[in-house]
Amino acid sequence: MSYFYTPESAWEIPVSLRKTYTEEHIQYILGLFSRVANCNVYMFDYEKQKFISSNIHKYSVSGLSNELIKKEGADAYNYILSDSEKQWLFKMNEEAFKIFRKYRDLELATELELSYDLTGKNMYDREVTLHHRLVPYQFDDNGNLWLAFCIVSALPLTQKNTKACIECDKTGERYDFVNGKFVLSDYKPLTRIEIAILGYFADGLILKQISEKVGMSLRSVEHKKKALLEKLGAPTQAAAVYKAMNMGLI
Repeated sequence: MSYFYTPESAWEIPVSLRKTYTEEHIQYILGLFSRVANCNVYMFDYEKQKFISSNIHKYSVSGLSNELIKKEGADAYNYILSDSEKQWLFKMNEEAFKIFRKYRDLELATELELSYDLTGKNMYDREVTLHHRLVPYQFDDNGNLWLAFCIVSALPLTQKNTKACIECDKTGERYDFVNGKFVLSDYKPLTRIEIAILGYFADGLILKQISEKVGMSLRSVEHKKKALLEKLGAPTQAAAVYKAMNMGLI
């Protein structure tokens, strides 16, 4: 069983009708990104079930060699994941495909980002948590995901409240993976001005000073404060700052 779900109908179209890509070109682009972001960056090919790797490190964040990852693709997870974690990964990917297809029909699929955590043991038998962020890149003619960018780090790039979630950058919608399904969340993303106000809270500024900084009336800043406290589910200003810092917002 492949732990990266691929619909059985995904590859029934003739090879001549599929879009092509240049692996060397993708490796070049991802190589530049990995140098800047200091993490492991891949393109995952769902047809071939393999990673197109561009790591500049000798070993990946999982502790497995890049040669092994290139050779075995998704099967490399056999070396680090427990059976229960593999089953969870397969089910999560299966459900994620349904969301990808839905947003593809709305021409919004490439605006999605799937974030999830995997926990296993590396080559030294030490527990390791891998933080993944995946963005759909290309679909086949049947509407199934073909290629996707994947960023993997040993430390979280952003804090999430669930083990897996899908967010749409354009609409602000978010799905949390709960009881084997992706469920539309009531999560409401903070606006840029709300994040700026949180930053000023963290700096110890009072509301009057913040209103001068952002060019808004004191009353408007008070309304913004109330709104961001509600969005973060925080009872106080100090609690909001603490939660925002843990989420990587400030």
